[in-house]
Amino acid sequence: MSKRSTMIAAFTLAAAAGVIALAAQSEARAEGKGLPVEENPSQLDLVSLLREAEANNPEIAALRLRHQAGAFLPGVAEVPPDPVVSVSYLNDTVTGFTLGQSEFSNLTFSWTQEVPYSGKLYSGGEVASREVEMVGSRLDAARLGVAAGIKGAYAGLYRIDRSASILSERRNLLVSLMQTARARYETGEGLLENVLKAQSEITRLDLETERLKQERLSASAALNAMAGRSEDRSLAEAVVLPVAVQGIDLRALEAEALARSPEIHEREAAVLRDEARLDLARMQLKPDLIWGAAYQNRGDLPPMVMGTFGLRLPIHRERKQVQTIVQVGLETDASKQEVFAVRLRVAAVVRDLAARASGAETLSTLYREGLIPQAQSALDSASAAYGVGRADFLTLLNDLSTVLAYEIDYEKQRSDRVAALAALEPLTGRELVAAGNGEASQDGGHRE
Repeated sequence: MSKRSTMIAAFTLAAAAGVIALAAQSEARAEGKGLPVEENPSQLDLVSLLREAEANNPEIAALRLRHQAGAFLPGVAEVPPDPVVSVSYLNDTVTGFTLGQSEFSNLTFSWTQEVPYSGKLYSGGEVASREVEMVGSRLDAARLGVAAGIKGAYAGLYRIDRSASILSERRNLLVSLMQTARARYETGEGLLENVLKAQSEITRLDLETERLKQERLSASAALNAMAGRSEDRSLAEAVVLPVAVQGIDLRALEAEALARSPEIHEREAAVLRDEARLDLARMQLKPDLIWGAAYQNRGDLPPMVMGTFGLRLPIHRERKQVQTIVQVGLETDASKQEVFAVRLRVAAVVRDLAARASGAETLSTLYREGLIPQAQSALDSASAAYGVGRADFLTLLNDLSTVLAYEIDYEKQRSDRVAALAALEPLTGRELVAAGNGEASQDGGHRE
């Protein structure tokens, strides 16, 4: 055997070995036989990100402070109005000081207290309590929303890192195939077109890798912002895909969302607040009591005391109180319609996200159990045939591109499913994607 023939055979065997090795990795991915990844400081930790976001996210911090501040409002609203204390002096003439000399001269100390009609203070406290409840619902929504956003962004980062790893694996195989094609061309047994096609495909993978790098920078920036980091930190590789619930029950998800959604709770609290405002507005038709007491010092003459009693009369009721009642009544009706609208929207979003998650699960199963093994078998067959000269290079290259596309889209479907279920968490008010003990991916392995 000539030296060139020996070199060609060596390159062919190397390429075939590469295809077989990648086929074994694809089989491990398809069968879920990947080994669990040990904890490593260089791996991105979702649990730490969620903990950091809970402590440092400015939106959560602001709403937490507003909720703490709002806790004082009900007590303040139920406190009676402050009294009015006054001092006055009455002199009998303008020519001299007459206190103690004239019975009309006096130094008066007075106290006036307004007493709201029974129930007004309680209604004011009820309005404040509902406002606090609304802020609490916003805080719950912010916590769940930030956690869901981080889980979704983490799943996207996992897809990017897995896609980059797959591209790197396939690029190495393409380099081996290009070397084989060049060796054949140099011996006169192959075509220059094959070498150029392989080089073009390698360049395309390099471009795709660069695009993933840019996409990763954007995803890292969004993740850092949600975690409350002011600086743009470099994030480690995401090697573990969070475990998501299996077997989605759409009816159960809708029922949970309608019963536990913080957004719905906020709108329901707004209805209760407006109803309390309406009760308070109706009570404004009732008069408030005003009482007072005064002590008059008349110098050498005997002192005098005085008591007063008055009512604050709503004499402009048709132009003021009645108009307010109508206004608040309309706002209450509007709040009820908002509850209905939010419930419809939440149910629609739940159905949409559940359909996305279910569709992504179905597609990932088809890729794992059907398309990827079939495409890998075709690639193995084309590689073996090419090694003995019974298949052209373009067929081998097309089969490799098909396997690459299937593997990348498979990882996309997996991450899309996790992202869709994470987006359901702020609506249902419960955890659908666990932060720890995820699906590890080592050389493409995973668990479904």
